[in-house]
Amino acid sequence: MTRPRSLRTAILFLTAASVPFSMAAAPAEPPDRAHQIGAKLKCMCGGCSESAGGCYHIGGAFSGPCDTAKSMLREVSSLLAKGETETQILHGFEQEFGLSVYIEPPKTGFSLLAWIMPFFYLVAGSVLVVFVIHRWSRRPKQKQQLAAAGKAPAVSLEYLARARAQSARDTDD
Repeated sequence: MTRPRSLRTAILFLTAASVPFSMAAAPAEPPDRAHQIGAKLKCMCGGCSESAGGCYHIGGAFSGPCDTAKSMLREVSSLLAKGETETQILHGFEQEFGLSVYIEPPKTGFSLLAWIMPFFYLVAGSVLVVFVIHRWSRRPKQKQQLAAAGKAPAVSLEYLARARAQSARDTDD
């Protein structure tokens, strides 16, 4: 009797818990074209590293887009109204501010290195881990083979005499 009741309670709880998340996932209205292009541009105010379309300085004296982000979005809107394409707008901002205006580096030229290096490090690290594990797994087999053959590791007689003397001193106390 308690199992169906607890099962119903669990289903009801999970359904109630998932409702706010599904409602929050759907945006109230789609972002306009200026905000979509602004999301690809970094806010150049120098106080944040957010995109111009998402600069909100949370926790500061105000919460909202800074003046720089607002002016960048106004400029994007005016360029869109003039009929320029997204590529032309982004290129214009690149000429004004340089490559640092992009949120993510372009996938051409030297900036391509920023996209390739993480994958290179992942592959190099994986190869290194496999190599080390292979070496460690072979080490005990080599010692077992030496012991089976009756070959003990070579220890100098001087070292053996010092160890015996140290042992004798430690046990006399």
